[in-house]
Amino acid sequence: MADPGLERTISTRTFHGEEAWATDYSEPLPVEAMQIGGIVEQDKHVIYWEPGDPENPHNWSSGKKWIASIVGIITVSNSTFASSLPSGAASYIRKDLDITSPEITSLTISIFLIGYVVGPIFFAPVSEFYGRRWVSIIAFSWYTAMSIGCALAPNIGALLAFRFLTGIGASAPLSVAVAQLADLWDDPVKRGRLVAVFCACTMIGPTLAPFISGYISGTELGWRMVFWVGVITAAISFIPLILFCPETYAPIILLRRARKIRAEGDIHAVAQLELDGRSLKSIFATTLTRPFRMFWQESIVFFTSIFLSLLYGTFYLSFQSFPMIYQDIYGFSPGTAGLFFLPLAVGAVLACAAGICWDSYCHRKQKQNPSVLLSPEFHRLPIGVLGGLAYSLGLFWQAWTARPGVHYIVPALSGIPFGFGFCTVFLACMNYLTDAYEIYAASAMAAASMCRSLLGAAFPLFSRIMYDRLTIPWASSLLAFAGLGMSFIPILFIRYGEKIRARSKFCQFLLERKRNQLEEEKVREASRAASRAPSFKELALEKQPV
Repeated sequence: MADPGLERTISTRTFHGEEAWATDYSEPLPVEAMQIGGIVEQDKHVIYWEPGDPENPHNWSSGKKWIASIVGIITVSNSTFASSLPSGAASYIRKDLDITSPEITSLTISIFLIGYVVGPIFFAPVSEFYGRRWVSIIAFSWYTAMSIGCALAPNIGALLAFRFLTGIGASAPLSVAVAQLADLWDDPVKRGRLVAVFCACTMIGPTLAPFISGYISGTELGWRMVFWVGVITAAISFIPLILFCPETYAPIILLRRARKIRAEGDIHAVAQLELDGRSLKSIFATTLTRPFRMFWQESIVFFTSIFLSLLYGTFYLSFQSFPMIYQDIYGFSPGTAGLFFLPLAVGAVLACAAGICWDSYCHRKQKQNPSVLLSPEFHRLPIGVLGGLAYSLGLFWQAWTARPGVHYIVPALSGIPFGFGFCTVFLACMNYLTDAYEIYAASAMAAASMCRSLLGAAFPLFSRIMYDRLTIPWASSLLAFAGLGMSFIPILFIRYGEKIRARSKFCQFLLERKRNQLEEEKVREASRAASRAPSFKELALEKQPV
């Protein structure tokens, strides 16, 4: 048994190590004493993972982890696919529902993205309290049901209401799937590669929707069939979600184990989750306040959020600007015009490959000199600088080639650098926030998510007015110049990021927390060694003559 002098307050530890992305809602917890196989606290036997425990998601087989990860990424692709689903059907919706203003139909995308703002505030903390699996299943069921409502909506008011409710349900995969990757993969290299795939899917999904909705709406099936396609794809994705996506959140798995042990007779067995004193009320209080505090108090969070918001807003603005270019200038049908989003998907795939290659390079560099840790700025942000430049290049390219007399393939190819830039910046910023804020990363990314979703919702509403008044060349150039200016943000963080983090109260707390944990680990090792050593009485007995 450990020395009772070990009693002290330590910072909350994740149940998998230091890599949690969405487990920053707990308060510091007391630890009094420890023994092999569990922690004894106030006569309670706290259940935790033994080394190599097969129920620990980090110890699952590679096949099981890959299947669960792929299912999560499929649900994300489905969610983002739904976000732009009405874009190719906008003109048909206006005609059928007697809508005179194009801005009204653009609300079908904007109101969906408002659901992206509201949903994570609810789903992220609930998944911490009840686990990932059931939150994912319930949210996806809600998303599917509300998609049926969109297909049956009798008027634009009902359609907008159901789109908002659909967006709330669709937001769950975006927050829960990322957390699942942290639950499953303790290897940062493998997890980083999966995050690259995740980021690519957030763009590939929306780029597939416009030509599908455009072609379907132009047939006898009509625009309502577009939403039925969304229902069908959701139902197909729902099957592997139920069958192949077990609970991955370690505290919930340990909670179930503790309850099972108590049912078998050990009434002192408890899970750490039961000792934390957490409640949904306290978790919601943290969820609703900390992201806003970090947005205004942390310059890294603020400027990263602004950069991501510009890109996100421009991306969703393209669902209004592309029809102006490829339908109004080049005369294509809505379905054919939707095909010009596919180069963005190509750029996203290239960005995924570039992210994996850069991560592999950093991993090799770290192995060559293991005594010198790569800073988060060097590890994550150089590829973001490249992405910002590629994003601006794509917009300038489109701005000055989308005109009569220039073949349509020329502006279409501008989507490749634009898609590449969007995904590389998204990947760099998301990983940088995770590395910089560790257990506070969920709140930092929640701030960035809310900010970018709000701008993503706002940009489509003024896109037509902006393009009509500034013309396509200057409207796109304005966004390109803004992106060019934003590209200096990762450069400044590479230069000054370490100093900024040194002045951050959140980062200072993390540094102090690591020091405390190192000291705690030393005391634990000493306690274990002492528990294995013979007592003075035993030594005296050994010396007695036979």
